[in-house]
Amino acid sequence: MKYTVYIVPLLLLLFACGEEPIPWNFTDTPDNLLVVEAIITSERMPQSIQLSHPYTGQNSSVIPASGAVVYITTNEQTPTIYPAVETPAGSGIYLTDSMRAVVGVSYTLVVLYNGQQYTATDTQTFIEPFAESIPYYAVTDSSFTLAFNETGEQPSFTKYNINWQNTGSCQAQENCLAEVYFYDLKNIDINKQIPPEKERVDFPAGSTIKRTKYSVSANFEAYLRGMLSETEWRGGLFDDYPNNPASNVSAGGTGFFAVCTVLSDSTTVQ
Repeated sequence: MKYTVYIVPLLLLLFACGEEPIPWNFTDTPDNLLVVEAIITSERMPQSIQLSHPYTGQNSSVIPASGAVVYITTNEQTPTIYPAVETPAGSGIYLTDSMRAVVGVSYTLVVLYNGQQYTATDTQTFIEPFAESIPYYAVTDSSFTLAFNETGEQPSFTKYNINWQNTGSCQAQENCLAEVYFYDLKNIDINKQIPPEKERVDFPAGSTIKRTKYSVSANFEAYLRGMLSETEWRGGLFDDYPNNPASNVSAGGTGFFAVCTVLSDSTTVQ
């Protein structure tokens, strides 16, 4: 009888709790928001600037910002101007003629679009040489995967292009190509130390790997940290409050215009 006295009031209290809707005030992203994705490098080549608008649907297609006037200028006493032409038309991808970024020069991207001028400035920084050969290890007797190790004192990120199309492990109708990024930022972030599990990319012996390392300026590091907090590090134990990464694009634009020194090498998996 004592148990009934204590349990019944508790049950009545639980069943008495009703459900009430909680209103959430969402702020829609403006349809005309300009998104800049551009990295110009120390490699002599046509440099690419992609301009687009945000999309809200998962796995939606990019909405190009077409018809803009785009050029890159320098802070030299006699500035050099590099026009960029939309190629192909309607794509939102703007290409310069062959050029390369050099140390000690500040580069500014200028975009004239829908009656608004947007600018973004960055300067390339020193890049440390590779500390080791391309690191990979055996997963099984017939497959390998990359090993990621933080090295040096300067922030950077590295792109790995893996190709096993010419191996016996590549079956018909398979792509047999992979692109993997490793971000070696020097910030202290709990989600960086305890990230959620990431899909592993395996590849067979005979695969070729091209490694390209990019220098990262202080402002670009802050942007990448914000981007990773919303992507690779999202879903960890200590997620940040969702927000846009810190952009260097003026006039309310978003994205980033970066200038990077690059190093590259390659190997064949033995």
